[in-house]
Amino acid sequence: MATEVFLQEHRIIVGLDYGTTYSGSAHGDTSQSSIDNIKVIRRWPGKERRNEVKCPSDIAYGAGGAYLWGYLVPPGLARLAWAKLDLDEDSFYENQENEEDYVDLQESFTETPESVEDEFPMVEGMRHNPFNKSPVDVVADYLTALHDVIMSNLKRAQGENFINRTAIDWVMTVPAVWSEKAQSLTKEAASRAGIGQRDKDRLFLLSEPEAAAVYAISELYQRDSTRRNNPNMLNVGDTFVLCDAGGGTVDLISYKVGQLQPSLGLSEVAVGSGAKCGSTFVDRMLLKLLRRKIGDQRFQILCQKKDGMVLNKMVSEFEGVKRSLGPSYLPGSVSYLPMPGFANDPAAGIIEGQFELTHDELKGCFDPIMEQIIELIQGQIDAICGTGSVPKYVFLVGGFGESDYLMSRLSAHNFGTAGRIEIISPDDAINTIFDPTIHHEEDAFYSTDTGMKMARNQVSWIVEKGVDTDSNTKFQLKCGTTFQKDEKLRRGATLVASDLDIAPHSYRDKSVHDLCFLMADLSMVPESEFDLVNINGQTCLSAQFTIEMAFESAEIKFQLYFKGNCYGQVKTTFH
Repeated sequence: MATEVFLQEHRIIVGLDYGTTYSGSAHGDTSQSSIDNIKVIRRWPGKERRNEVKCPSDIAYGAGGAYLWGYLVPPGLARLAWAKLDLDEDSFYENQENEEDYVDLQESFTETPESVEDEFPMVEGMRHNPFNKSPVDVVADYLTALHDVIMSNLKRAQGENFINRTAIDWVMTVPAVWSEKAQSLTKEAASRAGIGQRDKDRLFLLSEPEAAAVYAISELYQRDSTRRNNPNMLNVGDTFVLCDAGGGTVDLISYKVGQLQPSLGLSEVAVGSGAKCGSTFVDRMLLKLLRRKIGDQRFQILCQKKDGMVLNKMVSEFEGVKRSLGPSYLPGSVSYLPMPGFANDPAAGIIEGQFELTHDELKGCFDPIMEQIIELIQGQIDAICGTGSVPKYVFLVGGFGESDYLMSRLSAHNFGTAGRIEIISPDDAINTIFDPTIHHEEDAFYSTDTGMKMARNQVSWIVEKGVDTDSNTKFQLKCGTTFQKDEKLRRGATLVASDLDIAPHSYRDKSVHDLCFLMADLSMVPESEFDLVNINGQTCLSAQFTIEMAFESAEIKFQLYFKGNCYGQVKTTFH
């Protein structure tokens, strides 16, 4: 009997990071809590790729729909890159308050469109989709291959019989600002790939910076005794910013430390933020520079040369150049990228079959993205300062987080606080996305105000199953928020539903699904109606409002009420 109970409760936890440029996975189980027991997958299909923590997120389609993926895609072969971003191509900043930031970044590209195909329609070698597959189809294909490798690694390590009879919790990370639509498409692609589809298996989505924050701090304190015993390291009550800089997106979240022992307790102190300004946008800046220097005609020839293989080789070589930019990369330094088959033209940067990239040009590819990342971090710092605290550290993680140039720019920047905020890039930053054993109990945390153990991701149900919902019955959702005077007066929230007779408390329960996204627009409310509050020396608008829900014969209607007055319907997007 005891053995049977153990088998029912014991679960394997698999962390899956599907990234824009690289992907990876790690696994642990519920019987062990130390991060030393987490196993990172390092065996990937492909020649001489037996000890890599990440695998390229590229996929290349051939005849009949067959495809190669990851390291199996030969260098230079036309492939479909950056497919992850296509899941949120249209709606990434729909209903996001920082959409202006993204517009500013795009304007800094000199009218660069959101889609790389819009600006570079001839770049077939990097965005090769011969069967016009949908984003979900492409991602599902890639995740199918990734799922097969993960399961193969699990069975090799623990035995096929054990894996077949042990439930798996799949924790898949997504950008902090991923839209509801993109989250739904991500889940759909993962489910079609077989992830979480076995009996008793489960699939959860977790924001990338939240996952990175818990792991990064745990890694520092569990593995580094000098930091653990250093009073200048994080203490209870300290705040910090976690910046997860990846290939496609940069995501941020801020925490206050509630406790360090016996386990880490963090509470969120600022709303997560992020933008599409990862390392692939540096690549896009390179493409723009190329087209400007060599001209449209030669650029088109370059893109079409060997079906895009030459350009793809250039971008691959650019990865090494990007990593070289840092404090030791001196002004006057020059880098070269392969550009065979073109006559010498020093004015265009073409010299002996290579494209010359000067120090200033390389910095020019980085700097617009650097400014956007600095602005995002500044926003988190300002939000923390608004609570009366000053962040002690900015933790920089993710693949792009390993950039020496990004590290040096952040370290040199004045974020406007009384004391200097130290920038820390933990060892193995590219691998700090996972702590599957901690994620299994991610809902638990200790309140820094009361010391009580609390739980996140809990659902507060507005309407219970069986309750009379005739059109005369109104249900109310009480809301409160603050606005800076120059920001848009909008706030959004997701409503969820469950088909169970007794609805679960946890948002992570399989029966709970997103119903719709509500966007409350208070721009019609006269400014004089708002209460004024002082936050960090800045006068802000405080709003307490109500969203009233009514069930009509064939639809649900939502009305916005502010101080007893109705300001019309709330914009509703159903999933």
